[in-house]
Amino acid sequence: MALFDWLSQYEATINQIWLFTIISTVVLYVVCNLLPDKIVGKFLPLHNVFKPQTNIDLDYQSIGYVLLHTTWATRITHSTIIIEAVLWFIIFESWHWSIPFIALLTILVQSFFIGDKKFGFFFIIIGILTYFAAISCIQLIGFSDAILLSKVLLMLGGLMRMLSHSAELIPPLLINETDQFEKLDPKKITFRLLLSSPIGYIGEFGSSLPNRILPIQVNYIYQTIFRITPEKNLAWSEVKDAAKMVLKGGYSKLNSLKNYYESVVKN
Repeated sequence: MALFDWLSQYEATINQIWLFTIISTVVLYVVCNLLPDKIVGKFLPLHNVFKPQTNIDLDYQSIGYVLLHTTWATRITHSTIIIEAVLWFIIFESWHWSIPFIALLTILVQSFFIGDKKFGFFFIIIGILTYFAAISCIQLIGFSDAILLSKVLLMLGGLMRMLSHSAELIPPLLINETDQFEKLDPKKITFRLLLSSPIGYIGEFGSSLPNRILPIQVNYIYQTIFRITPEKNLAWSEVKDAAKMVLKGGYSKLNSLKNYYESVVKN
């Protein structure tokens, strides 16, 4: 196909950008888990979603997701997450045949610790389906073309999500020390806010991994489309209400976000 012929002309450049992005993502995960919240939290909003202990708190993850994605722009750019999960399984397959099974095992473990059996069932099924979809794509267009296309689309997905966040209110701590969301004001642009964009690209790229935003969207899908009431987690209507309350009143309106805010601003 003409598309793959065109992409192959820039394969070396794509691979260099990809390598930089992958290394930066690993560094970001390490930084979010090892450096104090008071450092990282001032450059990346709700950075603790990259921590394992928070990653299994589906209510916190879901509220944070709704809170930071209120406009049509962010909703559209984040709607490709399930497709990008397929692309990640193509990448995993290119690294080693065992990596996709490690990813599926991670989904299984994550489902277990989240603790909601109905959610866990749906999440595991989605994980298996994305794996088989990845294998089908490899067989359809060829391994090398599938890998190259996956790299391009995953990086573009991260970039588009980062850009779409410019339409959102500015989260707390990026331009001040309060727990309030604010409208973008050119007079209030700070170095932290400018630096948050490249960091945000890496964060959004990493958010397409199957263990990050995908479980939140599975939570939304099985509750709103299949009309299944969760056994343990908040109903999606409660998630939306909590996010709306925080958006208007600040992090202090919700204990988990209040604790996060205090961990960032503490001396």
